[in-house]
Amino acid sequence: MSVPATARHLCERIERSSPAPDGMAWLRGATEALAGGARSSDMCAPAFVAAGRRLGRGPLAAGEPLPGPDDPVATDGWSIDDAARAALLVAAAAGSPGDLVDLVDDLYRGGDSREKRGVVRALPLLPGAGRFTGVALDAGRTNESDLFAALACANPFPARHHGELEWNKLVMKAAFIGAPLARMVGLERRANPELARMAMDFVSEQEAAGRRFPPDIWLVASAHLDATALARMIGYLNHAVAEVRGGAARGLGRAGSARARPFLIDRAAIEPDSAVRAAIARALEETPP
Repeated sequence: MSVPATARHLCERIERSSPAPDGMAWLRGATEALAGGARSSDMCAPAFVAAGRRLGRGPLAAGEPLPGPDDPVATDGWSIDDAARAALLVAAAAGSPGDLVDLVDDLYRGGDSREKRGVVRALPLLPGAGRFTGVALDAGRTNESDLFAALACANPFPARHHGELEWNKLVMKAAFIGAPLARMVGLERRANPELARMAMDFVSEQEAAGRRFPPDIWLVASAHLDATALARMIGYLNHAVAEVRGGAARGLGRAGSARARPFLIDRAAIEPDSAVRAAIARALEETPP
């Protein structure tokens, strides 16, 4: 079997990222062997370990999202070795589909932090990705910020395959540790009343303790706001910190409530920060008159 298009595209992106000398020949040989049916359990694990040394660990060159079986997969924040490990797994999935579940589990369980991250980023590129929910749930429980971000941010796997309880826990953990909520794929599609309640409880707890909360928490709550929560969000349009005002504006745009429109217009007239003004402008486009 020939190397899958996604693996070839990843190799091209890696080549544009200035990999280590001779690394590309090694990677192309490995993906060709795996796609051709080479025993993945013998070949993929050593290649996973060697990827960083062979190719380097610098940032991956920018490019369009990759076409996954279910959703496009953005590669923002990926490293060269992340991309190489994803290419290896995609090739192994094509060449030895019957071994894929055990291979993914073994590579994740036996890998170091970077190798685990490579597995998690590759999950939405693999056929039948729902089979790997156990790996994703484990990554969501980790205390390693890079591994958690690889699952929670710019990764469509959780929104596609997590149940509501697991999804809500993942979102609220992201809020608690300060992961960028706006980069969570499917946040609007997976909105639900219980998650909105959890988000508002979190806001109240942080306010009571005198602590900041992530400005984009309003994106989590906005789809299921009651009148009190909407009023609280509107109040944050006048916060002293621009980032907080911008988060409130984005949340109000997502909420799409006509009640918020006059407050957005009033704030736009006096807002000194250009980024916040842009957020208010977008919110007004999304808010009915």
